[in-house]
Amino acid sequence: MGTKNTNLKGIDNKELKVNSSEVNFEPIVSVIKKSVIGFEAKCLEYKVGEIQDEKLIESDRNYREKSIESFKSLYNKNKELLIFLDIDISIIDKYIGSGILLNVVNQFGIEPRNIVLEIVESKIDDIEAMQKFINYYRSRGFLIGLKDLGSGFSNLDRISYVEPDIIKINSSITKEISFDYYKQEIFKSLVNLSKKIGSLIVVENIENNSEAMVVMELGADMLQGSVFSEPLPVQSIEIQKIEKKIYKTATEFKDYMYEGIKAKETSHKDYDAIITRILDKLSSSKEEGFTDIIEKAIIDYSILECIYILDKNGTQISDTVTKYKNIGSHKALIFQPAKKGSDHSLKKYYYFLSNMNLNKYITEPYVSLATGNLCITISATFENKEGKDFILCIDFNPDYINM
Repeated sequence: MGTKNTNLKGIDNKELKVNSSEVNFEPIVSVIKKSVIGFEAKCLEYKVGEIQDEKLIESDRNYREKSIESFKSLYNKNKELLIFLDIDISIIDKYIGSGILLNVVNQFGIEPRNIVLEIVESKIDDIEAMQKFINYYRSRGFLIGLKDLGSGFSNLDRISYVEPDIIKINSSITKEISFDYYKQEIFKSLVNLSKKIGSLIVVENIENNSEAMVVMELGADMLQGSVFSEPLPVQSIEIQKIEKKIYKTATEFKDYMYEGIKAKETSHKDYDAIITRILDKLSSSKEEGFTDIIEKAIIDYSILECIYILDKNGTQISDTVTKYKNIGSHKALIFQPAKKGSDHSLKKYYYFLSNMNLNKYITEPYVSLATGNLCITISATFENKEGKDFILCIDFNPDYINM
């Protein structure tokens, strides 16, 4: 392993010694459990993981020793609290089999099960050394966390190398997540993945209630950030003060979920009303009048993206009516509205509707081949004036519809 000396210029190793007063602790909380789960130890002198010279291994160890020493007072009051410690991947091979961490933990009487060793995801270079480190400490009872998932060019395959007990998602995904549908879908995918592999999700850098509400709704297990407390020296930590903020957030989350359910009920009624009005007109019309009806509907209802009609076999019998007339040239060959005669028999909005004898079916969000936008398709059966069976298909943009 090569070394870098750029961080050493003008720096005396003594200056890099970490005093206990230079370690701050940021709470990690569970709003659902209404409790503080643990604390992440943060060093004020330098960011662990950025100092890469082998000469600084002693300072790196010193950070952990002082963190555990400071944490002892919190641990003595609550033996269930966790401490989250950053692990400098650039020197991880120096810890393999050394037992240094285990010795420090034993020295201060902390149980290994109370310690989460956080692997900084973006720093992983030597996979083999990392896995040896993880196996050594996991076998002795330590928890393993994967930190900063979502930052830079994170690779999801590293989850399989680490097999983390805890996954930390940073603000590159969660910042302004309440307004960003794509970020919400990425976050939900990470939550689903974590559940399948037995990991818990901690969300870092939560700065406001709107972010907290959304990530909890989407499945976050624990939260960390200034909305609960800035990093503080151990002597300045007031657990009761943090718990008051947790209880306040829990109350707000209950209200948020209730309001969300009521809003969905209202919006569902609105969308049902639109669909019902269109179906009523189609049901009282002959087939040759369908085009005029759906062309008028796309103008009357701004939330609609596309409308088209299928016969009972899934063949499109109308053109696709859409307000998106000019798709970018770079997308034009891929995204085109389906034309009359297109076969939709394998599409979920036809297949499930037909084979499950449903009157209406709502898809999950997907990329529309008509517009290149995310959409939700609602399909509904109807019988026209001549007694023939048809299926109305309407695409909504999920920015407008929340199903």
